[in-house]
Amino acid sequence: MGEHTIREVLKRRSDDTQRVIRRRRERATKKSTAKRKSYGVLIVLMAIVLVIIAALGYAGWLTHQVDNRFTADRTANALGHNRVTLNLQTTTQFLPNTLLAAMDPNFYNNSNITLSPLTSRLVRIYFPDGSAPSTAIMSVALQLRYSRTDLLEAFINDVNLGRRNGQLISGFAAASLAYFKKPFVQLQPQDIALLVALAADPRDFRQLENRDKILALRNAVLQMDAQQSVLSQTQVDALKKSPLDLAP
Repeated sequence: MGEHTIREVLKRRSDDTQRVIRRRRERATKKSTAKRKSYGVLIVLMAIVLVIIAALGYAGWLTHQVDNRFTADRTANALGHNRVTLNLQTTTQFLPNTLLAAMDPNFYNNSNITLSPLTSRLVRIYFPDGSAPSTAIMSVALQLRYSRTDLLEAFINDVNLGRRNGQLISGFAAASLAYFKKPFVQLQPQDIALLVALAADPRDFRQLENRDKILALRNAVLQMDAQQSVLSQTQVDALKKSPLDLAP
């Protein structure tokens, strides 16, 4: 059939036939568009599922890492490898009470999924280069798996308390020997408050030569003891008058 003949046939088609053809074309176009949209939605959903799976896998890996580190650290502390440590069951309660008063008063009150400043500090001791999200994930993982007392004891034994003669001082037991030349059991409350002040803000290590500054930091921690009912205000006022007993 020639081109001229085809044009004649098309001209003879009725208006109804033309409308039917247009409707069929419109339906076919809509089906094609709907199919493309459904494919797009499916791709987006698959991408979301993959992201969730990856995030869960990453969180699981972080949990495994911090759990291994914490377990190894507890074992080393229990065996006393290369350094002296403290056991909260045999240590004066003034240390943990003062530490929490200064750094984390709600440590024992918050839920396990609430980020604790002290637990976050502990994780940063283990992984100092970790990002904020990874630190948060590992902190919650530790709080879900271990008791708050276990976490507090680990912090007391691992916190960075400066350097002496080029050696890193880790934990309150080692700091007692480094700064006061005596075992921790012989420290007075004001001495413990001084070490807590250093643990609360590591930048204050640089102030050790400034006795007035260190005295002010110590007394600020003692005042927090009064605010948290660890000591009475009368006791705190008396301890504030004590001189520094730092070894040369």
